[in-house]
Amino acid sequence: INVANFRFSELSAEEINSPMKKLAFRNADLTDESFNELLKLLRYTPELLQAEFDDCALDGVGDFQPSESDIVRELGKVETLIIRRLHIPRFYSFNDLRSVYSLLEKVKRITVENSKVFLVPCEFSQRLRSLEFLDLSENLMVEEYLRNSACEGAWPSLQTLILSQNYLKSIERTGEILLTLKNLTDLDISRNSFRPMPDTCRWPPKMRFLNLSSTGIWAVKMCIPQTLEVLDVSNNNLDSFSLFLPRLRELYISRNKLKTLPDSSLFPVLLVMKIRENALSTFSKDQLGSFPKLETLEAGDNHFVCSCELLSFTLGQPALSQVLPDWPDSYLCNSPPRLRGQRVQEARPSVLECHQALLVSGVCCALLLLILLIAGLCHHFHGLWYLRMMW
Repeated sequence: INVANFRFSELSAEEINSPMKKLAFRNADLTDESFNELLKLLRYTPELLQAEFDDCALDGVGDFQPSESDIVRELGKVETLIIRRLHIPRFYSFNDLRSVYSLLEKVKRITVENSKVFLVPCEFSQRLRSLEFLDLSENLMVEEYLRNSACEGAWPSLQTLILSQNYLKSIERTGEILLTLKNLTDLDISRNSFRPMPDTCRWPPKMRFLNLSSTGIWAVKMCIPQTLEVLDVSNNNLDSFSLFLPRLRELYISRNKLKTLPDSSLFPVLLVMKIRENALSTFSKDQLGSFPKLETLEAGDNHFVCSCELLSFTLGQPALSQVLPDWPDSYLCNSPPRLRGQRVQEARPSVLECHQALLVSGVCCALLLLILLIAGLCHHFHGLWYLRMMW
């Protein structure tokens, strides 16, 4: 819809009292003037909780300044604002949004995704006192401007910050910049291209969740905060994991290059581990048992060697599906060649493969008995005397 020329028809507030809780604009064309007019709707939607703008275009420069008689100073009960793929043709001339500072002071959740955001002015960040959740995915944020956005006193109530798929380069600088966010617990900086991880970093003191998936890291070091309860390092280049995280409850490490399960002593309280699409060849009852509190393990789509040890373990554990939610469809044999492609649950090795020692012992015992029998018969029937006579 094109609301570029929208003008609000004044009505008595007593005439309309809408129970509407969500208002969404999709593929709408807006201007500064029509946005001012739309704000007048707030007087007639006292129960509105969420406003959403998807794939909209704003032909303006952010000059949201209605006349004093019509001014709307806050969004009422609105707690969530979502903006996705907002197109602003004249973004290079856009104002600093001072006119909407007061509107957003009580908003708790803001998403501005894929809209070419490169800076949130410090003064604006400081005015967002109630903000608890901020998603700035798929934008143009870099460390230099992030420092201005997360200035001293910015986002004082913020708990969750998502900066996925921006232009961040340094994990160390990012952590240092965010030290001003004293209440930050969840940080998503996935899909950024980070340089090699340093040995040490500084992070907000309450960090519990960190997403470093798809960042190209080759190793995990003490830079990762020890306070974490959830860590996602999926889709990277890790071939080992040897970092002690005493509070970690969930580890997501799929799509890497690990050949074995990490040492259980590194995660004494681990409950969930997802390690799909790595280079695991096997795991055993002892390895699973070494994780004292593990409740869920997803290890499918690995290169399993269907050895006798692995197959005997899986056959002896009929309740594997309680621990392995992706069992049995994601567990396929990669070798030996005759079992390749079969589900581990259905693979059956030959007796020769699994009982070589027993088979060799049996053959040796049979040969020994045969030799003793021949010797006994020769002695009983004077076989040696006949052989000498024949000679």
